[in-house]
Amino acid sequence: MRVGVIGGANPDEFGAHIADALRQLGHAVTPVANAFPRGMMSRPLLLARAALPTLDERAQDRIFRILADTDCEVVINIDLRIAPGIVAKLRARGMRVAFWFPDALVNIGRQYMLLAPYNAVFLKDRHMVARMGAFSLTPIYYLPEACNPLIHRAVGPAATDPYLVIAGSMYPSRVRLLERLAAKGIPMAIYGGAFPRWIGPTPLMALHRGRPVFGAEKAAVFRSAAAVLNTLHPAEVEGMNARLFEATGSGAAVLSEFRPALPELFVPDEEVLAFRDFDELVSQAERLLADHALAARLGDAATARAHRDHTYERRVAAILGKLT
Repeated sequence: MRVGVIGGANPDEFGAHIADALRQLGHAVTPVANAFPRGMMSRPLLLARAALPTLDERAQDRIFRILADTDCEVVINIDLRIAPGIVAKLRARGMRVAFWFPDALVNIGRQYMLLAPYNAVFLKDRHMVARMGAFSLTPIYYLPEACNPLIHRAVGPAATDPYLVIAGSMYPSRVRLLERLAAKGIPMAIYGGAFPRWIGPTPLMALHRGRPVFGAEKAAVFRSAAAVLNTLHPAEVEGMNARLFEATGSGAAVLSEFRPALPELFVPDEEVLAFRDFDELVSQAERLLADHALAARLGDAATARAHRDHTYERRVAAILGKLT
């Protein structure tokens, strides 16, 4: 079957992992990278697009043409900016179209997925499924994120570096939490883009490695850390983020902020450790830093579970099962 994937086609992005999984399942893939060319994101055009929403559909007609020209039978879209009219054109052409939203509630934007005639919508947070599904005519399903075993896999010995690794963007709730943790003497290494200037000075800048990590390097950094610290945005209501699956798939010991979905996905204290408040975070971090064997045992158990139950192949198969 030929399947189109809209969004995030660069290596180590969500769409690229979906495309990898589809190929592993034996499907042909047509990737379409972005809803808009870079020039469409300039401030004057953003203002024009807000005033004239039909501009979005015109700009995105190239997406329809690409998918139609390659005779796609199914389309998986992960870009919430795709105009409802484009989805309608894909459906009229006979394609079955799904939307999979891989982000937190705060980033839901215009809720285009409720205006577009999708065959199915998939959300990673049961809270969003319940609230949006109560009024939607489109079937909405719960589907967590996943790992890509082609990239997220354990290489080398576990827990050889005596610090916690944090990877990702910096925002105030994460910054304040990490500042408190650093003040407790917990050693950390932070990877990601530069701190936003509006956050202001913070001692965390001294812990920043000055760059993000991707792909195989990210997996190696995760595997060798005493633990990967997974703090969550406050808008992650009940679901978990991509970092959980990347890190567990890479064989890391993961210390994650608790959400209701966590014990459904991994066994607490056997495959991951969790924290609900700051004191529990400090206690769990100290355990992992002091016990190399515990960290290695958690990492090995986590990667076995992630590669068995939480791969993109399993998630994509679930999507296709709802569409075919």
